[in-house]
Amino acid sequence: MSRRLWAVMATAVTIAVTTMTPSDAHMSTATTYQIWHWNIAGHSKHLGSTTNGIIQAIGGSISARNPDFVSVNEMCHNQYGAVIDYLQGIGWPQNPLNFARYERVTPADDSSYCAGTGYGVAIFSRFALGPTDRFTLPQAAEDKQRKLLCAPVAARPHLRFCTTHLTYVKDSQAAQLDYVHDVIERYRAQGDTVLIAGDFNIQPHSPLLDSWYSPTVNTVNNAGNHGRYHELDDEDPICPGWGEQTTESGTPGSCGQPGKVDLVFSEADKLTGYREDSQPIGYICGANRDKACSDHRIVNAFATVTVMD
Repeated sequence: MSRRLWAVMATAVTIAVTTMTPSDAHMSTATTYQIWHWNIAGHSKHLGSTTNGIIQAIGGSISARNPDFVSVNEMCHNQYGAVIDYLQGIGWPQNPLNFARYERVTPADDSSYCAGTGYGVAIFSRFALGPTDRFTLPQAAEDKQRKLLCAPVAARPHLRFCTTHLTYVKDSQAAQLDYVHDVIERYRAQGDTVLIAGDFNIQPHSPLLDSWYSPTVNTVNNAGNHGRYHELDDEDPICPGWGEQTTESGTPGSCGQPGKVDLVFSEADKLTGYREDSQPIGYICGANRDKACSDHRIVNAFATVTVMD
């Protein structure tokens, strides 16, 4: 059996989240983790291709930055397999048979995306992963069923990494965002430390995110916050409280920048340090390797967090 097949088979486990009170919350360790996130537009820009430069763009950036956790949105399933092969080839994961998870967001019989290979979200981890949690978000008026995908580190089960890609349909965004928030709040209540990255399709200054951002983040660029979390770019001096653009589209953001919808969150009371930067979009894709690889930037973040042992 191929190593890729073992890695894909590891995605099959689903468990329920239960809420409990941590009995040993005082036993914790602070560790710095690097998080890498990219919405690669795997269908809209690449039509599922694995040979037009997108896999090299993903792999090259991961090789250069050496993250601990990777989140990818809008990824075709064959691209997911190609990234597994790439990372195994460069010796990136500590456990090459258990470091990747994938969740499809299009119906199994839908061939309109990625030539029918599947279209969804993925996570990759430098560390071996534990059992997978897969959540179906409230349905929006679109052809995708949005998901939340989470997995703990096997050796540190109270550290969880998640990804999601929320809808662009305005009247369904609040319901999906609240669902994701409820899940990570349940994780938090049982003593877990959560790192979540994804394309939220919602900008930092939206009132919908007021229940996420810590009130310490209240600035002229992002006010009214009353939540428990930091987005890891909310101290960026480019735009305090808001951060740096993650798209290069015509959608306006804040501080004279285009939009910021790719976000990385963690609990404020678990963070002792954090920072985040977005990287300009590379023009190394397409038949002639001169096309933009995505309409989103790569987001690279660092979080020093306490994790219950």
